[in-house]
Amino acid sequence: MSNTTVYRWSYVDVEAERLRQLRAQLAQETTRSRDLRGQAKALRRVHRTARIDVSVVTVPSRADAAELAEALESARRINERAESELSRAAAGVWSVPPGRSDPPAAPRAAVRNTVRAEEPAREDRSARVRAAALVEAEALLNRDGPACEPADLPVFAHRLEALRRAESPEAARTLLADLGVLVHRSVSRERAAARTAALRAALLDRLEDAGPEDRQRLAAAVAEAPDPSVHQGEVERAVGRADASRHRSEVAVRLMEVLRERDYAVGDDFADLLAGEGSVVVPFGAAAEASAEAAVPDGYGLRITLAADRPGLSATMVRAPEAGTDDGIDDGPEDGGTAGPGEDRTAGPGGEETDSRVQRWFCDGQLPQIENAIREQGVDLDRTSVLPPGVVPTAVAPDAPWPESGRAHDGRPRPRRRRKNSSPARPAAYGQEGQRER
Repeated sequence: MSNTTVYRWSYVDVEAERLRQLRAQLAQETTRSRDLRGQAKALRRVHRTARIDVSVVTVPSRADAAELAEALESARRINERAESELSRAAAGVWSVPPGRSDPPAAPRAAVRNTVRAEEPAREDRSARVRAAALVEAEALLNRDGPACEPADLPVFAHRLEALRRAESPEAARTLLADLGVLVHRSVSRERAAARTAALRAALLDRLEDAGPEDRQRLAAAVAEAPDPSVHQGEVERAVGRADASRHRSEVAVRLMEVLRERDYAVGDDFADLLAGEGSVVVPFGAAAEASAEAAVPDGYGLRITLAADRPGLSATMVRAPEAGTDDGIDDGPEDGGTAGPGEDRTAGPGGEETDSRVQRWFCDGQLPQIENAIREQGVDLDRTSVLPPGVVPTAVAPDAPWPESGRAHDGRPRPRRRRKNSSPARPAAYGQEGQRER
């Protein structure tokens, strides 16, 4: 309940959101494709494996949902196939030293052929340790090698060759430990680079939904930043501003439909005026006449405001500038006399009693139903500020022609009932055109 209520609105364009999600997923798969392509090239350069082709799927900038979904599925199939081929190519290559076409003889056999008669026990122990270290190193590289930075693969190959020639158990263990550290660091760097590349691609794609100025400014910053996450909040705010601007017209249309259904005096230009100028005064019109409660005189209505650069909406009760003067106040007792001492003349439009009554009528009965109807139209409302009824008098509308009351949506004004404390019926006018003069 309120005399003034401020909201944060959100409107979800289902089709636009679907396109946005598909584009973001495709951008991730595209980044993944480029990473796999780099790994395949490095593996072929170092170990002369078979060529593995990894295509990068592209779509037109204005592709629809069907095209994006098809491209996304194709990119996923390509990437899954490439990962499988890379795993098969990597399996076993670490057992073949660079430059050799055939794997060397088993370490144990080599040691036995070169064992010195005077130290058989020592050589046999070295051979066992070296063989075990080689098995562990090859397993490590088979598992984590494809996830390493491509530039590190030659380093690993030479470390593995050094391990094959290790002359002592201590040297073999040291080389294995060093190789483990190098692989771990390489995997960490590659994963961090992949996350950075994926985030950069996602932010650049997200900026497609921002306004032209924000898009041009932030795209360069995101592309050049070593860590694009520093711009993530700014990108989201830019897209939020653009979404608010795009959706304002849709929100204005939904408001117009809801108020018309409740017989407020909404003109045909309401949505355009609200989206364009950001503020419209709407008299209660026939909605007040239909009230079964105490009389609601002419000269009261709502001032609805849509923020220009954020999803903000406010609804404030207002009254016409002339309300509370001669308009709407009884001329006197029915016998023609003047009001006697002690008689309360604050019951007319603009008076304290009338203000309080109309505020309660709107806040208790009208506002909750309007909020629910707007939400049913797909516009979510979150109250951020509330001024309860009776706290302050109803504000006077801005200095502009007060819109006339009437049914704006069908062109047929309803007969108006005269009541006490009600101003004379005005001609029905169908719109807020006069407000453009503000």
